[in-house]
Amino acid sequence: MSADAAEGRSRLDAIRQAVSRLWPPVLAALLVLTAWEFVVWWFRLPNFVLPTPQEIVSAALDDPHQLLQDTTMTVAEAMGGYVAGSLLGLTIAIAFVMFPRMGRLLMPLYVTVNSVPMIAYGPLAIILLGIGPESKVILIVIAVSYTVLINALAGLRDCDPGMVAMLRTFGASERTILFKLRIPSSVPAIFSGLRVAVVHAMILAVVLEMLGANVGLGWSVYKSTQMMSFVDAWVAVSACVAVSLAVYSLISWIGRRCIWW
Repeated sequence: MSADAAEGRSRLDAIRQAVSRLWPPVLAALLVLTAWEFVVWWFRLPNFVLPTPQEIVSAALDDPHQLLQDTTMTVAEAMGGYVAGSLLGLTIAIAFVMFPRMGRLLMPLYVTVNSVPMIAYGPLAIILLGIGPESKVILIVIAVSYTVLINALAGLRDCDPGMVAMLRTFGASERTILFKLRIPSSVPAIFSGLRVAVVHAMILAVVLEMLGANVGLGWSVYKSTQMMSFVDAWVAVSACVAVSLAVYSLISWIGRRCIWW
């Protein structure tokens, strides 16, 4: 078989694998939308109870600039807190593994702070930092870092003791063991935490915007419900769902590329 034929076959296999992964969620989405339309039509539901997907799309197209502005703000808050929180959680997890005494001292404090839902800190954060994105990003950082920390710690500590002992026998330092064994073996656990954390980031961004903001999807939902414009509220909710699914899928795709085994 020639090199060109082998390359073409490999590309065809990659396309087939991509299609095999994509068609189940696409089919599920089409079934949900069809059932949605049928329920609204069958029960003659008014749009303030449950609008149809067509009405939601039509409302979104009426003012796409405002929808884009709200979506951009929410995504910026969520992703900014997500990236910073993920890096912070990974850094703290590595520090706790390298310095166990630090972990025994600070871990109870971290658990105490996160034993209360971050939403409960929302009013305090808004009072201290205002209704701007800073108050949302700080709380998202704390929540995301804790989720990533717990999963990363489990992965870093759940190494084969025999492998660790063997590396130490050959004179490997703790730093070498960390980078050669602990981090590579903890990648699946880390990505599990990253997938959970991205959902938490979006939820927190939207809910905190409902508590106090002047732009964003959460603020749009709150404003629309107060003005009895329920179709617009559904537009914001649908945009949040679409963004969450897109980001979750991106993290899952990166995870599959990093965890090739």
